[in-house]
Amino acid sequence: MEDFVMKMTIIGRHIELDDDTKEYAEKKLSKAETFFDQIIEANMILSAEKHRRIAEVTLNAKNATFHATEETENINNSIDNVMEKVEVQVKKFKEKLKDHKRQPKGLISENQIGINESEEDDDVEELEQDKEPQIIKVNKFAPKPMTVQEAVMQLDLLEDDFLVFSNSQTNQVNVVYKRKDRAYGWIEPDF
Repeated sequence: MEDFVMKMTIIGRHIELDDDTKEYAEKKLSKAETFFDQIIEANMILSAEKHRRIAEVTLNAKNATFHATEETENINNSIDNVMEKVEVQVKKFKEKLKDHKRQPKGLISENQIGINESEEDDDVEELEQDKEPQIIKVNKFAPKPMTVQEAVMQLDLLEDDFLVFSNSQTNQVNVVYKRKDRAYGWIEPDF
């Protein structure tokens, strides 16, 4: 078994971090190792917007990424709440990992992730009404290599509606997404 040394980063955006807040954030973030010993990197971004204090945590492990955001009127409460959220994600992941190890290996079936080629997209009308969509945020990242089944497990842990990943079996970028009927969709390019 590999030993992982967790690298911690705490950043303040639009907020001055005093020593007490830094120490409190470090103490809480360092506890991430107690709920999952394979965390390589732990990042916390603390920010202020008007009367809101926002704490955002990203934990990178060897085969998983955990991310949560929480906002309250007090930075310490936001830190507490975001760490509780991410701890729940880690516990859920560890439970799914145990269940996954009990199942036979292989690719997840199309029925399991809810692929339905006759699905109509309700969002088309909305796009046509808004002639000039605006890009309000850009995220650049290197998609992690994983199987479709691992990507579905990862997406299930995240608060996001989709996950872009590098399919380890085809070496192509794929997307899995949560559907309104609580099933999953899988987008695989066909070049």
